[in-house]
Amino acid sequence: MSELLTIRDKVRDFLRKFDEITTPIFRFVLSLIMFNTINSLFGYSDLFEKKMVVFLLAVICALVTNAVVVFLGGVVILVNVLSVSTEVALAFGVLFIVMYCVYMRMFPDCSWVLALVPILYTMNLQYAAPLIIIMLAGFSGIIPAAFGVVIYYFAKSTKEINSLIKTAASEDEIKAFKYLVDNVIKNKEVLYVIVVFALVITIGYVVYRLPVDFAFYIGIVTGGVLNIICFPVVSSVLKVESVPFGELIFGSLMGILIAAIIQFCKGILDYSHKEVVQFEDDEYYYYVKAIPKFNVATENKKVKKVTEASETETVKKKVKENAANNGKTNNKENKERNINR
Repeated sequence: MSELLTIRDKVRDFLRKFDEITTPIFRFVLSLIMFNTINSLFGYSDLFEKKMVVFLLAVICALVTNAVVVFLGGVVILVNVLSVSTEVALAFGVLFIVMYCVYMRMFPDCSWVLALVPILYTMNLQYAAPLIIIMLAGFSGIIPAAFGVVIYYFAKSTKEINSLIKTAASEDEIKAFKYLVDNVIKNKEVLYVIVVFALVITIGYVVYRLPVDFAFYIGIVTGGVLNIICFPVVSSVLKVESVPFGELIFGSLMGILIAAIIQFCKGILDYSHKEVVQFEDDEYYYYVKAIPKFNVATENKKVKKVTEASETETVKKKVKENAANNGKTNNKENKERNINR
């Protein structure tokens, strides 16, 4: 454990020390993943299939804030959908503007959750999403997670009607547009996933923040168990087809593992050294519980190199000091003798 903590502290200190360099690099990598995910879900525009264009967009995203990164991702989706149909692009534009203006402007730190959910869907780890959101965003991640689910199903429905829109007459384009709305806005499966995500995030985060020992770890496990239970229960209530149980178990276990790794990076508490302090002032009486984190103490040892030359100089210096002291003693004794005479 101490070796893992040492590695963690070294990595964290390095990232903090070179924050101006490491943060843009991380944002570049995440933006590159986001744009590749968009191309896999909305690969309708020839412009964004060019690797150089995607690379340049990721470079731009490395220099801006998270909210701007998500906004650029929305623009890329809009251009892709515009290649399919103006009506579908209009529907997505309204959806994205509402989402961005109503929520992302108020909670810019949670904007990455919107991109995280579709990315996890493409990696078949969508059931790990609520557990990761519990650790990194809490209650604030519920709404962007819901929008992320909607965007994924929007992409899924767009692919299904793409061939129909391209070959249909003008009358049938309206039918295709209605089909898109029915499969996104009125789709019970979308509502089903959003409800489960909201339940798992809410209950799991409440447990995660409880003022009890080992609340962090209990919250992680609780979220995973709720994930496994809520999907079948909610599917029976809403009368929709439940998700494959094997994928649900695998995704929940992966979510628990990723959440545990995130908690390890954030800090591990040493409950054996818990302290409870109480004090008061003129208006309040305070109860404070302090739990230290496990940290590896680093010792700064200064090693003084002693050479033969330095040893010789030290000996000479001591000899001179002894000689001077002896000389002072002899002069004092001579003076005393002369006085006695």
